[in-house]
Amino acid sequence: MSDFPHGSLLENLVAFSEHLRHTAQRFNLGPQEVQDSLLALEAVHLGNLQEVRQALKLVMCSNLEQERVFDDLFFQFFLQSRQRSSTSNIQSAPPGAQEEAQEKTQVAQSNPSESSNSQEDQGNKGLVRPDHDIKADWALPLLKAMFSRTAGAEAQEVEIPQEDLEAMLQAATQMVNQVRLGRSRGWVLASKGLRFHLRRTLRKALHTGGDPIYPAWQQHPKRQPRFLFVLDGSRSMQDYTDRLLQFALALRMRCNRVEVFVFSTQLQRVTRQLEKAKALPVRPRLSRLGQAWGGGTSIGENLLQLERQYSGLIRGDSVVIVASDGLDTGATEILDLALRKIYQRSAALIWLNPLLNSKDYDPRANCMKTALPYLDRFCSAQNPEEFARLTHRLKMRK
Repeated sequence: MSDFPHGSLLENLVAFSEHLRHTAQRFNLGPQEVQDSLLALEAVHLGNLQEVRQALKLVMCSNLEQERVFDDLFFQFFLQSRQRSSTSNIQSAPPGAQEEAQEKTQVAQSNPSESSNSQEDQGNKGLVRPDHDIKADWALPLLKAMFSRTAGAEAQEVEIPQEDLEAMLQAATQMVNQVRLGRSRGWVLASKGLRFHLRRTLRKALHTGGDPIYPAWQQHPKRQPRFLFVLDGSRSMQDYTDRLLQFALALRMRCNRVEVFVFSTQLQRVTRQLEKAKALPVRPRLSRLGQAWGGGTSIGENLLQLERQYSGLIRGDSVVIVASDGLDTGATEILDLALRKIYQRSAALIWLNPLLNSKDYDPRANCMKTALPYLDRFCSAQNPEEFARLTHRLKMRK
């Protein structure tokens, strides 16, 4: 890749985003999208034109119309000196088909040694591959996610694995028992308790001639929590959803006060499907998930819908568990509003992020920076032992 408009990678991305904003499609790009583009390029080889183009396309496009014209705009900006055949007919062929064919032809005709020398001559100019490969394990899911509001295709049946289900059931039982061992802050009448109830004792004495034979007591009742498990089913989470769905099924089998939701670009309640699945002799499956599975990521909007549509489920006895990698380009104001309301209404808010076990992952990036102040626990759970410790020594706020 040569003859770039500007000298550095950052300058090229800033100028390219400015160019896209003034096109007919009016790409909605800002500093955050430029930063996400830099992160996406860390997961690809900068010397491979096709990988660079696909990485930028995933981040900068937010609808189908923009995807159709992105390939032509990319080549017009970065490779102005390179002639392309039939560029005016954009919709007659799949996007990127002509570019990929030209790239393969040029790679086949080029000499690897000459290409290497050409890169060394240019140094750090433009999108030139450095001497060492840039690797960031936590950035790999960035390529799977559209990082937009674009919905995926109609989701097929999702199978819940049964391997190690018995161990997961034990973990769910242990987790539920840990919360039930605690007591609420309120007081209720009891035959024995910590506090003497004078008024109730005097009323009872009316039936015994004024003698307080049956004293009344009060105590803190045992907490019987309700669990809300909210699972991110977008493309970037596909490597982790099997284990999380298995835990959701195990939790539902061990406690009746469990509600399970999945979301991608839309939110869907799947509690009844899990209730039916646990009684089947075959592998449990989830069906008819629609746009709640396998599409883009819209965390803030779906959590806000959860708080508004199912507000009756989020109470002082509710433990809300959100399982998501936090890769989202939605408005942080919406996510902040949703989490603030859930935090105020619930007894505890837990966020499971599978990327926490990845090297060099920084939770202060993306939407996690907005979510962290509202979380009672921020952790990663990938095996039954870790799931069993989710509520260990968790301080309930209500």
